[in-house]
Amino acid sequence: MVQRFQINLLAVTLTAVFSTLAIAQEKVPAGKNANADSQRAGEQAAITRGSIVYGHRCEICHSSESDAQKYGSSMKGIYKRGKFADGSKVNDASIEKWIVNGGKGMPSYKEVLNSGQIRDLIAYIKTL
Repeated sequence: MVQRFQINLLAVTLTAVFSTLAIAQEKVPAGKNANADSQRAGEQAAITRGSIVYGHRCEICHSSESDAQKYGSSMKGIYKRGKFADGSKVNDASIEKWIVNGGKGMPSYKEVLNSGQIRDLIAYIKTL
């Protein structure tokens, strides 16, 4: 009786192990949902990294949670506003140009931030 119980227990255990391995090796279909999920995860990771850069490099001068001006303009809603204070258009290229070159009292960050950090920072600024 004990031996039969042990055999049944072994059979159930092996079935569970092999089922788990089969599921783990199952390929995710390369459909729109898999790509979209992967893209969203990548975007969220970039936003998270960008928020860290913003906190270390930008928050001291640029508010992210209010419209109040610190030393520089608030970044809250800058993409929604669509224009800088000087009337020029807000887009990824113009934000990158400001970050890289600085201007109007803002220092250049081309020697401080690498291109990946700048892309992440832009991804974060878009969420403000």
